[in-house]
Amino acid sequence: MDEIVVSKTTPTDNLYLALAQCFAIILCGYVAGRLGIIRRSEANGLNTFVGTFTLPSLIFLSLAKLDFGLVNWRFLLAVTLAKSCVFFIVLVISMLVSKPWNPGRSALFAIFATQSNDFAIGYPMIDALYHNTHPEYSAYLYLMAPISLAILNPIGFVLLEIAKRRNQEQSNWSLFIATVKGIALNPVLAMTVLGIIGNLIFSHSIPAILSAILEVFGNAFSASALFLLGLMMVGKIHTLRGIALLIPGILISVKLLVLPLVIRESVILLNAGINCTDTNDLSTYGFLYGTIPTAPALFVFTLRYNVDIDLIASAMVACTFLSAPLMFISAKMIDAVSSGISPQDYAKQLNAFSLDTSAAATAACIWLLICFLALGGQKYKRLTHRCTLCIIIAQLASAVGVIIWTKIDTSNAGDLLWYVQFVLIVVGVYASRFWTAVLAATILFLSSRTEDVVKNVQKWCFPIAWGGPLLIVSIMCLFASPEKSLEIDRRNPNFQLGSTQAATSMLVLIFCFVVTLGCLILQQRYQRRTSIVGYSTLPDAPLIPEPTNTNRNVRDVEDLVSSTALPCEFDCSNGSCTANEEQPPHHQNSEYDASANRSESDDLQILRHQVLLILLLCSMFIGLVLSIGTLLLEQMTGIYAELAFLDVALNFGQSLIAFAIFGLDPGLGALGCWLRKVCRTWCAAKEIELPEEVDLSPEAKMIREQFARCHLVECRARISMCRRRLLQVYEGVFTGKSLVDWLIEANVAHDREEAVRYGRCLLDSRVLRHVDGTEHFQDRDILYTFRT
Repeated sequence: MDEIVVSKTTPTDNLYLALAQCFAIILCGYVAGRLGIIRRSEANGLNTFVGTFTLPSLIFLSLAKLDFGLVNWRFLLAVTLAKSCVFFIVLVISMLVSKPWNPGRSALFAIFATQSNDFAIGYPMIDALYHNTHPEYSAYLYLMAPISLAILNPIGFVLLEIAKRRNQEQSNWSLFIATVKGIALNPVLAMTVLGIIGNLIFSHSIPAILSAILEVFGNAFSASALFLLGLMMVGKIHTLRGIALLIPGILISVKLLVLPLVIRESVILLNAGINCTDTNDLSTYGFLYGTIPTAPALFVFTLRYNVDIDLIASAMVACTFLSAPLMFISAKMIDAVSSGISPQDYAKQLNAFSLDTSAAATAACIWLLICFLALGGQKYKRLTHRCTLCIIIAQLASAVGVIIWTKIDTSNAGDLLWYVQFVLIVVGVYASRFWTAVLAATILFLSSRTEDVVKNVQKWCFPIAWGGPLLIVSIMCLFASPEKSLEIDRRNPNFQLGSTQAATSMLVLIFCFVVTLGCLILQQRYQRRTSIVGYSTLPDAPLIPEPTNTNRNVRDVEDLVSSTALPCEFDCSNGSCTANEEQPPHHQNSEYDASANRSESDDLQILRHQVLLILLLCSMFIGLVLSIGTLLLEQMTGIYAELAFLDVALNFGQSLIAFAIFGLDPGLGALGCWLRKVCRTWCAAKEIELPEEVDLSPEAKMIREQFARCHLVECRARISMCRRRLLQVYEGVFTGKSLVDWLIEANVAHDREEAVRYGRCLLDSRVLRHVDGTEHFQDRDILYTFRT
């Protein structure tokens, strides 16, 4: 008799199918919007259906059917405390940074960081992983959803209503009445309250007729909300560039890294399980729950209140796709634990991963040292790059130390070679943390003080930032002897002295993290005193009025979608980007105006360093959580092992992050430009081929002559300016859309289609060109420049 082979489906296979299902629906919505199958005006009906019918119905069903007798209240309390901490921290920090005060925007950010897509993505993922081992974990989603829906989100709705009514000139009493009315008529909040009341009235068993009606609407939420999210993605992806990456990047980091770790540590600290094993399982489940991306319901809120629509849409899309690899890795770790993989296997893999990361980091450090010391006009002389150079040197020391550490025998702990690698690793890691704080303080002082003051402050930072780690490691070597028999699950170069080194690292990380984050907040708040930076003035959501002084000579290419003002202005009329001296005096302290006549070659690259600081803050937070876990004597299993790998990547791989930001900088001179060009040629499409002069059509030649004789000077003066795309400033550029607008305004073309044909003739005849030479003329926010 033939054997019947039954294929075994693993939990990760089920997870893959669940995520593929969600992303496929999002992709369908995006394709439908991109191809024009569903237009923007038609999507408003779907938005109303989702926000007014399907989501409220799902919320009511979830709360009305919930059996509170099965609740693990301690676990629920741990998740509530974790979410509340993250919610109010994000709320307070965003309010402190915002200038002027914008409670609605801050509320949206707080909701983004705490509300998960529990039902569309969370339930399939949790059910796929825990269906056999912990089937009750799927039902826990209905317990944790009310934390956001009934406790935290109403706080956000209050702030959103206040922000909505604030711009309408009303008395305080009228504002209060309008706010209460807006909250009461909010279907999401109303159904949350009714769901709890219905649970008490019907004893979590609602009538069949009501359940049948609401289930139809509730079942339609997942597909319609994900489809709507994909539909609203159209035209939003390009906003995630340059300075527009900062806010979504921070929000996504908080949602996918901070929230899962805070939930995990909260569950462990409260000892939420009935025993140690149950607590570990719940902490792992809490971490996995935190990695679920933000719910599409938040996008419904943005449309309802008309606040930061583009920003939230772009951030949600990026968060959804970036959460996929993190959830897969977490699922693999959970599956590995259930498969019985031992800590020894984790330790061996961590050892090999540390060696690979450090080897790559060493090469990156050497290249960056060459760039900073020999190329690009000796960048080490600039105030910001001086700090970055110290971070690179510290990282080189720690990378070399890790390479030595992976080669020594554990039985030789305490000999000379062990002390050499220990000093290199500890001094390198601690010095890089101290210099990260110094870099943040430098950027803050450059925004509020003169360069002379910053130079004097930096003189005192050198002995502190280098001497502090040397003093700490000397004390550790004198009073803490290395463990002669290292436990195999402690094969982590960051904690060779066990809990002693973990406690020291925790104190260093807390200090540096607080200083770095505080300096970034103060620097952003100082900038916003003079200009409004952000997405609040999007055409779709005019929440904050435009500043009275709208004169700008330098704009981000992202500002073509959101006409926000940058905290700096340049004058490129003389061929170089210099600070605009016609600005009011208080502009002289903005991020590029520490020196009023600084040229582009002397640019301190504040934006690049801000991106670096945000990534290093993530690294410090992971290191802090891992240090706490080591103090709690966690075993090298599950999520702790995942954190260990992540810490090695973000800690010993800091130079790789710096290489991605500074390694291919065009400011390195001819070599840098050549490397940049090679990289773009390898990654991007080939340059377009233009027709030869003899092959030009008579129409193109006539348009070239007419434009050069009658319109070129005026057009260049009107639309050419300095713009920043990604992290690079371009002089004398304009967008295809701005040229089309000018052609129509000057009566050169009658409509946009004719203006596009006119622009294509100009590009074919080499009157203008794309900045990278890879795009033909289009009526889009793509940068072009007139040929000299």
